Amino acid sequence: MTCAQNPVKIDVLDSKDRLAFSWPKSVTYSDGSVSDGVTFTIVSVDGLTLSLRRDRDGVKASIAVAPDGKSFQYEEAGPNEGSRFDRCEGLSS
Repeated sequence: MTCAQNPVKIDVLDSKDRLAFSWPKSVTYSDGSVSDGVTFTIVSVDGLTLSLRRDRDGVKASIAVAPDGKSFQYEEAGPNEGSRFDRCEGLSS
């Protein structure tokens, strides 16, 4: 998901231990499900890496933020999962 095609917005929820990812265009996944957002519970933090648990199904995931803070690598527990998201200029502070 690129900024031009479908920018991802990440919010820290009120509890400060959860993240919400959202995007303007719904995405259809390989299992046929459709979504325009997902929430995660932050399980632990180690430097620039967040260990997460997806709220809807408990799938483990992680985010490793690049040292410059402009991108991060997202990975899920499944062997064929994962995406790269780049920070969108002008959309983040």
